Amino acid sequence: MPKLSDEQQAQRRRRILDAAEHCFAAHGFHRSTMQLICKEAGISAGALYLYFPSKEALIEGLTERDREEIMARFAESGGPQDFMGLIEGLLRGCILAQPAAKATICIEIGAEATRNPAIAQTMARFDHSIRGSIRMLLEHAVAAGSIAPLVPLDEIVMSLALLGDGLFWRRAVDPTFDAERALPNILAMVAALVRPVVSAASPVSNHAGT
Repeated sequence: MPKLSDEQQAQRRRRILDAAEHCFAAHGFHRSTMQLICKEAGISAGALYLYFPSKEALIEGLTERDREEIMARFAESGGPQDFMGLIEGLLRGCILAQPAAKATICIEIGAEATRNPAIAQTMARFDHSIRGSIRMLLEHAVAAGSIAPLVPLDEIVMSLALLGDGLFWRRAVDPTFDAERALPNILAMVAALVRPVVSAASPVSNHAGT
């Protein structure tokens, strides 16, 4: 059998993760057997175990892929001068624009983390990375003079994380949830925490609370 190139191996790894993501969303973590994931990916069991020896490893792979995508959005986000626009863009790109199945998977993984130490550690690393990035955005915005929070930044980070978790949860469990309708109120709550500063040189903003 010819050896796969690096690109072919990367494609196979992505296909396996896509299959696992689909199975976890459709059937749940425990009902998604490795055999079912193999069938969904169209590969043999030997090929699957070569890349991911367990479902915990698959969860780690999915979580790391999500982390990389979110970090890329943070890196591509605008400067700190329009902090509320930056937050709105991140909420839309990282949560609201994601397929509903993504929210279901997040809830599924979170539930499994309460009883599986390996997955709990994976989730803790993911959470630490995201919160660190949020803190960095806040620090840059404070340094730029675009926000003037009255509470410690760590408390704001926690509040923003809770808002994100709540959006994922609501999207997963409530098919009638209208995220677009809720977004202005969410942004108003964020604005109350960070207190955006509109200077004479700044363009007029339409974001809630600014």
